[in-house]
Amino acid sequence: MAAISGFLSMIFGLSFTNILLLCVLLVSVVFFFSKKNNLPPGPWTLIPYIGYAPNIAYALYKGEPLYMFLMQLGNKYGQVFSFTALGMPIVVLNEYKAIREAFQDTKLNDRGENEMQARVFSRSYNKLDDMAPYRIFALACFRQFGIGTSRFEEPISKESTYLIEELSNLQGQSVDLSWHFNNSVSNIICKVVFGTRFELSDERIHRLTNLLNRQGELSGAGGLEMFIPINIPSKAKQEMNKNVDELHEFINGMIESHRKNFDHNNLNDVIDLWLNEIRLHKSDEPSSFRNPDNMTGQILALFQAGTDTTSNTLRWGSQYLVRYPKVQDRIHHEIDTVVGRNRLPKLADKPKLPYTQAFITELHRIVSLAPLSVFHVAAAKTTFRSYTIPKNSVVISNLYAVMHSPELWGEPEEFRPERFLDDDGNFHEPSEVIPFGIGHRVCLGEALARQELFIFFTHLLHQFKFEKTSENTPMPTLKPIDGMALRPEPYKLRVTKRD
Repeated sequence: MAAISGFLSMIFGLSFTNILLLCVLLVSVVFFFSKKNNLPPGPWTLIPYIGYAPNIAYALYKGEPLYMFLMQLGNKYGQVFSFTALGMPIVVLNEYKAIREAFQDTKLNDRGENEMQARVFSRSYNKLDDMAPYRIFALACFRQFGIGTSRFEEPISKESTYLIEELSNLQGQSVDLSWHFNNSVSNIICKVVFGTRFELSDERIHRLTNLLNRQGELSGAGGLEMFIPINIPSKAKQEMNKNVDELHEFINGMIESHRKNFDHNNLNDVIDLWLNEIRLHKSDEPSSFRNPDNMTGQILALFQAGTDTTSNTLRWGSQYLVRYPKVQDRIHHEIDTVVGRNRLPKLADKPKLPYTQAFITELHRIVSLAPLSVFHVAAAKTTFRSYTIPKNSVVISNLYAVMHSPELWGEPEEFRPERFLDDDGNFHEPSEVIPFGIGHRVCLGEALARQELFIFFTHLLHQFKFEKTSENTPMPTLKPIDGMALRPEPYKLRVTKRD
């Protein structure tokens, strides 16, 4: 106490000029040591530990999305920049080449660890080395069921047919298609993971998809609540905990049912394959996917990966089709010319439907469904583009900035599928369109989502026209609701059966 008292006496005994000089000296020292760490450039703050957090909090308070805020910082400090917040170095990548280069480095592909993330998915989701065997297993399961190949066309087409029947009964009505899309898409991954589908009227599938959607809303952009490696108590986390308990209860019930009826000679779904993997190679390692304790969380991760992207993209697509009727007319004409009116489109028709492919790709680009992907964390100190990235730094890939870059797209806010057609009308998809992420952590559900989107969109557009409910009805705003995935605002439209 005597030392502190003496220090305060010294400070208050100084003249204003000397205090000013002391402040300049302290700022210079802090600035000097902050530069010695060799992080990428970025906004600098004097407040220890707190860092740039108040600036981010104020931007979010004003309603500015985090991905837009980071885009503006990139315009000022460069497309690779950094800042500190709450004691963490945070590196932001706003450029495609930088994201691709960074995520090829295995040291920049871990996830953050916190209580919420561990509660939802288990620790095996974090470390890249622990995730790799699980990823290999999951992809092997998908291959066994033919996902990504023509073998899996039939299950998707069957679910699409059920949806067409549902929508046919709603002809002329004003309807929000959200739960129709959610339930139909969820049923496909339910069939893969659980071995069963649910009737679209089944309250269990409604509840399951509603819980998943709510988790996305609560987790924030990039999964902020779940993946940033600090724990801040909040009402959102309280609700998320409650939702997680219900989701786990549902999945545990499905797993227990499979255990009771398990036959290693008759493996029908992912849970069966997983139980067989545990039977053959059971592990007590906390980080192993073969540890039975990790199964529930990983099944939830798999289910979410196979649901969220596709259902939200279908919702966006229906609104863009209403907003851009000429685009819809052109897709109708292309499908009718190539496929005809006597059968539904097939995957084999895809190369002959370049404009339809361009529409889906432009939808991916302009919506940028997962604008900040999921935050990465540096597993160890590493060098990136001559900068030093400290261990445990948060690395954010701003996919929205890439897919809305004026340098890449000219007029990025214009919805223009033609940008993906060459002079001869052939479809081409540039590597910069990365809705599913890139690198070691690219979305597991990408192949499934691409199949689903093509089949659902072509089937629905073969059968229906999407339009406003009346002349006086306003067009959809196309304004996103922020969250882990960007969702469109609720909108009621009319689905009209085509001749």
